Amino acid sequence: MQYLKIIGSLLIAAFAINIAAQIPDRAKVVAGAERAFERASKANPMPAPGCAVGVSLNGESVFEKAFGLAEIEHNVPNTAQTIFESGSVAKQFTAAALVLLEQEGKLKIDDPVRKYIPELPDYGSPLTIRHLLNHTAGLRDWGSVMALTGAGRGNRVITQTIALDVIYRQKGLDFKPGDEYSYSNSGYQLAAEIVERIAKQKFPAFVEERFFKPLVMKNSSWRDDYQRLVPGRAQAYSRQGQNAPWQLNMPIMSVYGNGGMLTTVGDWLKWNAMLDSRSMGAPLVEALETQGVLNDGRKISYALGLQVGEYRGLRDVSHGGSTAGYQTFLARYPDQKVSVAVLCNGTSPSAGGLAANVTNEIFGPFPQPSPQPVADAVELKPEEMQKYVGLWRHEKTRFPDRMVIQDGKLMLDGSPVTPLLDGSFRRGPAIIKFTMGADGRAAIAEANNGGAITRFIAEPEWKPSAADLASFAGEWHSEEAQAFATVAVEGDKAFVVQRPVAKLPMTPLYKDHFSTGSFIVWFTRDRSGKIDRMHVGGGRMRDMPFDRLKR
Repeated sequence: MQYLKIIGSLLIAAFAINIAAQIPDRAKVVAGAERAFERASKANPMPAPGCAVGVSLNGESVFEKAFGLAEIEHNVPNTAQTIFESGSVAKQFTAAALVLLEQEGKLKIDDPVRKYIPELPDYGSPLTIRHLLNHTAGLRDWGSVMALTGAGRGNRVITQTIALDVIYRQKGLDFKPGDEYSYSNSGYQLAAEIVERIAKQKFPAFVEERFFKPLVMKNSSWRDDYQRLVPGRAQAYSRQGQNAPWQLNMPIMSVYGNGGMLTTVGDWLKWNAMLDSRSMGAPLVEALETQGVLNDGRKISYALGLQVGEYRGLRDVSHGGSTAGYQTFLARYPDQKVSVAVLCNGTSPSAGGLAANVTNEIFGPFPQPSPQPVADAVELKPEEMQKYVGLWRHEKTRFPDRMVIQDGKLMLDGSPVTPLLDGSFRRGPAIIKFTMGADGRAAIAEANNGGAITRFIAEPEWKPSAADLASFAGEWHSEEAQAFATVAVEGDKAFVVQRPVAKLPMTPLYKDHFSTGSFIVWFTRDRSGKIDRMHVGGGRMRDMPFDRLKR
């Protein structure tokens, strides 16, 4: 049996090498794209928004089709020439603009950002342009910060100036630059600003002059004025459930750099053709594909505006995006000279899923590896498993994870945690080691995922008394977020209230910590034990402090 497993693994590896060594013929590529496209279009009940799909081979567009409606109100169909919004796929264009300026000797990617933007606070540790571009700067995402005001992205008009003002107000970082990877749009707002200051022209004009025109990307521009009419543009839509009606969901922002590119699948394929052929120079492409390296030497998959990795044995250079109701995906398989572009104007179907289906049809079928048992797995008695059950606090984000016993197995937030012979546990690719407390229960967990260590602290569930809740009540203000909030107590329940209508229930987690759904709210105390500050954290913003206003 072991011999057969080895042979199977070798066959799978050989298959992957064979894929990597071959450029598929045109008929195979077109037929694969057609099959995936037909499935997606037939599964899209009308009237509904849809997607445009483009595929290129050896730099030539070989497939461009679209389904769904560009405008539901007037029954206007999407076409292969329909203009959509890029979402974060635009980040590689911003990064490329900076690389171009570096090649012209006007800056260095490893220069400190404050050399060009002195308005940015000094955080006590060098923060470079490279940190901005590979999301290792530790900057809070400006959209997450604005959400604390009760009127964030999608609720009010935002300009580039407003977004930058939010960033300049931030006195703290989520972590020391270079220590971690954490996706943040703020870095790309600053990157676009650097381009404007060095090039002495507006970012949209610079990118058009240096990239769009030379590559004949005639349908590409930037949403630098959200009110500007764009002929041939699809409207964006979203809905609250599978059977709910579609509603308009357009980005009411004049913001660019982090996203905001308006384009077609055909134009995106021209861009990828340039990257494949290196027609604008190999150094440009090599710089964009250089993966980030953290301070401890670990390499991350994010490069400069691009994710570099593998998909089913294929070298994959790609990025996805979403803005309001638009969602997108652009993938390039350099060894096969194949690119897949998907632009959608609704929150379903999934652009990334559709791109993956196209790739699967072109290069598949892929052999399915037989499921392998976890090496050295052991079984624990129920009383042993109970030592790990409970609430766990992420040391850095403070977000909760819950360990339970389900069907005789340990489960952490729905994922199995398998005990191993050496006393450690496996959860997916991560190995978890627990430190036991004096009471014999697990107290600390360290999850090692490819060298990245994440610590979790076991916390007793907290049931605050009426007096506890009353100590948090009052008016709170954050200067950095320009936000006000009221903590109101009604009986045995507490709420975060923001004018005019927001009222978020505060669900107790562990001592002095609450969940409000998207955010974690916690309170710190002075030496006497008195509440001194409120803090709010989220996925792209770990800690925003609020001060209590005097009663």
